[in-house]
Amino acid sequence: MEQQEAYEAVERLKVKMGTPEAVFEGVKAANGWHTGKMLTEKEYEAAVRAFEHAPMDGRKEN
Repeated sequence: MEQQEAYEAVERLKVKMGTPEAVFEGVKAANGWHTGKMLTEKEYEAAVRAFEHAPMDGRKEN
């Protein structure tokens, strides 16, 4: 039987992963997340990584 990944609130994941406040707020805005949004660690890490590697002017990469 497979174990499901645990969901946690984004605010808890921010603390757990040590995400800087500016990055956290940017990730929330870019993804349309609200306070209390529930995600897995894997989903959160992928969103932070995508935000950190996105062009600063908001354009889509080729």
